[in-house]
Amino acid sequence: MPSRKDRKKSARTPGWMRKLASRVLLKLAYLSLPVMVLGVGILLFPLTWLPLPTPHMASDTTIYAQGGQLIDVLYSRHNRMPIPYSAIPKTMQNALVSIEDDTFWIEPALDPVGIFRAALTDITHHQILQGGSTLTQQLAKNLYLSDRRTFRRKIVEFFISMKLATTYTPPQIIDLYLNDVYFGEGAYGIEAASQTYFGHSAKALTLPESALLAGVVNAPSYFDPYLHPAAAIARRNQVLTRMQQLGYITSFEAARAKRTPLYLSGGMALANRAPYFTQLVEDDLTQMDPSLAKDLASGGYRITTTLNWPMQQAADRTVATYLPATSLVHGVPEPETGLVAIDPQNGYVRALVGGDNYARTQFNRALDARRQPGSTMKYYLYTTVINDGYPTSSTQVSAPVRFPNGNGTYYVPHNYGYVYNGRLVIRRAIALSDNICAVKWMNTVGPKAMIATADAMGITTPLADNLTTALGSSAVTPMEMARGVSTLANGGKRIRPMAVLKVINPSGRVVFTDTPHLTPVLTPQVAYVVTQLFHAPLLNPHGTAHDLEPIINRPAAAKTGTSNFQRDAWLVGYTPQLATAVWVGNDNYAPLGLTGDRGAGPIWAHFMAAALANRPKRTFPAPAGLIWKRVCIGDGLLPNGCCSTYREVFLPGRVPVSISPGCGSGGTFSSTGGVTPVPVPSPDKSLGNILQGLIRALVP
Repeated sequence: MPSRKDRKKSARTPGWMRKLASRVLLKLAYLSLPVMVLGVGILLFPLTWLPLPTPHMASDTTIYAQGGQLIDVLYSRHNRMPIPYSAIPKTMQNALVSIEDDTFWIEPALDPVGIFRAALTDITHHQILQGGSTLTQQLAKNLYLSDRRTFRRKIVEFFISMKLATTYTPPQIIDLYLNDVYFGEGAYGIEAASQTYFGHSAKALTLPESALLAGVVNAPSYFDPYLHPAAAIARRNQVLTRMQQLGYITSFEAARAKRTPLYLSGGMALANRAPYFTQLVEDDLTQMDPSLAKDLASGGYRITTTLNWPMQQAADRTVATYLPATSLVHGVPEPETGLVAIDPQNGYVRALVGGDNYARTQFNRALDARRQPGSTMKYYLYTTVINDGYPTSSTQVSAPVRFPNGNGTYYVPHNYGYVYNGRLVIRRAIALSDNICAVKWMNTVGPKAMIATADAMGITTPLADNLTTALGSSAVTPMEMARGVSTLANGGKRIRPMAVLKVINPSGRVVFTDTPHLTPVLTPQVAYVVTQLFHAPLLNPHGTAHDLEPIINRPAAAKTGTSNFQRDAWLVGYTPQLATAVWVGNDNYAPLGLTGDRGAGPIWAHFMAAALANRPKRTFPAPAGLIWKRVCIGDGLLPNGCCSTYREVFLPGRVPVSISPGCGSGGTFSSTGGVTPVPVPSPDKSLGNILQGLIRALVP
């Protein structure tokens, strides 16, 4: 507090002198602050040789289809997806420089004119109002400093900017800046901004889109095109005008860009474009590289997957269109579905749907729903039969039969509708999905043999050691079924389903790769013969999937499956290019009321048709050594001159040698006849291990 003497002295000082002194001090201040800033900069310049901490921007992990389409984002603290400088269009760089720092390409670190102009404003108002900041200074603040406006922070910002300018080239600074800056709507960095506002990658940005994003940087909330479209357009046009003035674009280009309407993506979420497939990606990485999976969301990785985006879109559309009508079952929307499509030649998972609505339920039925597969398990039964050496035209009789359970009770299989089809060659038994013949064949080869075959082909869930396993009484997942039939589709090699091709870290280094892994488990001849047999459900006019053949309209194997009481509907089938399993059912196991053909068949057929629409109609390649012969439909023996015949394929040494009996029976073998030349044992010789109370019947 001034003393009385000082107050008296001040009172004697004329007013004009005080005003003059104030003006002189203000003039000195105008000159001293820039001088001080530059002087401090000169003094601190040697310190620019000291290292700065490596910039670290918390970033999201992005997941891409094999074709490069973004399918999901694993969000970290910020929605940020770093991209390399080469992916940033030149128009985006020039738009940013034009409106934010037009001397950047000349002097990226400092703008002396801007600093002086900001200094005058700050001194006049006695506080920090303008920063005079270059892009480099803004980057320094964003990476290392707070938003507080103080002279101390400006000095430190100056030092860091000088260090950045001596450490990085202008393109590198632009790259860091555009991967870091906030663009509003929760989007950090140019890639997230482009996806948020326009629904595509930054590398596809047009001139008007680039100008709009450059304009947003200054005030993301005010220039948000979703909230303030008029302000955003005006700001965009301001950027375009400045680009024209600086010579980055012509007047014609500027005028045309200004006339472009504002096209936004509607705020489409970056994540959840294939959410059930993303679960598979995370599961695979967790299993194969736990250290990488530990910080997957915050690591800023770029993951390239095996997903085929057009196929995934086809799967989503098909499920939405052909899933049976939704109804409330005990208050819950049902039914649900699971779909898995795999390239059998390499194991790449091409499409995956784990449910009808991910927002409603995240349970992944494609991977985790173990349901009874019904007659689709006959793939593994008849593979065992052929692999054990039985002729392809061997027969069983579809007639009433019972098998002892070993405790005075019997297991009695029957067909859908309680019909009996008489003597059937294997091909017809598969076409009609005859359960009695299947159980008799299971009794012939033995459950353990079929279980071993299923395990070798890719079924990992334990299967029950009893006759009903042939009819699908043991629950499995759609992924297992698609994997299993891939073994047949590719000529006998078990595949390992793959979801991830490679993972790249934010520095651009590949930190994980995966390659196909195929293990031979069947001979190509056995795989081909079984595949030919399973053409029958589509091609036979009485086949259980015959109505689907015109839809898929290409060579394919297919098998329907329906569990007891129609709780589960399945269709599992394949071509040389794609193996697909579809399940439809109620999560609470309430009866669906549909067979596999009606419940799952339309989804399978329409998906396969759409997924393969642009692929050639390929036949399955026939390996050497196979023999084609005409045999009698009724008994599978060589023609006798008057029986109805069909053409069948056989393994070497497994062609029938006997001629069908005389024409008196019309070429139909009696129901008491046996297999020629390989006899089929009586079903009453075994199976004391079948549990009492097993399912009495499973429909096809």
